[in-house]
Amino acid sequence: MINTRDSALDLIRGIAIIMMIVFHFIYDLNYFNFSDIPIFTHWAGIAWRHLIVFLFLSAVGISLVIAHNKGIKFKKYFKRLMYLGIAALIVSAGTYLMDSNTWVYFGILHLIWVSSLIAIFFVSRPIISILIAALILIGFIFDQPSLSFITYFFKPYLPSSTVDIYPLFPYLSFVFIGIFLGHYPYYQKIFTFRLNWLEVIGKHALIIYLTHQIVLFSAVNLAYNLLN
Repeated sequence: MINTRDSALDLIRGIAIIMMIVFHFIYDLNYFNFSDIPIFTHWAGIAWRHLIVFLFLSAVGISLVIAHNKGIKFKKYFKRLMYLGIAALIVSAGTYLMDSNTWVYFGILHLIWVSSLIAIFFVSRPIISILIAALILIGFIFDQPSLSFITYFFKPYLPSSTVDIYPLFPYLSFVFIGIFLGHYPYYQKIFTFRLNWLEVIGKHALIIYLTHQIVLFSAVNLAYNLLN
């Protein structure tokens, strides 16, 4: 039987949050020319970013299993969808106000929202989920399925570039891997240690995600203005 509170899962979220904060802090330092670390071009930076995304999205899949494996609790499900949707809109609106040429129209929260709509139908099917994940990853190698027609349709309404984008394919596969892990929690054998402060961070991952970059960017911006 799956526990309602999974300490290992909270650790995963907490670790992902810390990794994300470090990544965004480096991004902010680069933005204000305090550093020139190639986080988007060097293999280490690329791997770091994808590991963060994997931890977050697999945690989404695990959470769906914990919450709905015995049957979809629609009130709880739609309440969470509402919170996620509002959070995603806040990110889009906030980044649009900061820079309408690079605003976030499909970032990690948008991806989690759409993925949750799809993955909820597979929470009790771990084998099918891992097969779907494998098919998505194999298809990604061959650029399939191609959703370029959707981008073409919305192109007039989207910015020419964006500071943060996570397309549904292949990242949806990470959520399906999470569903598999929710039924076969191998991660619990890895995350056996306990750090209360890190688990607390994991429990409040959404609010930290929404606020951390405001704090970081403001602090680095202040340092830049004081030193120049």
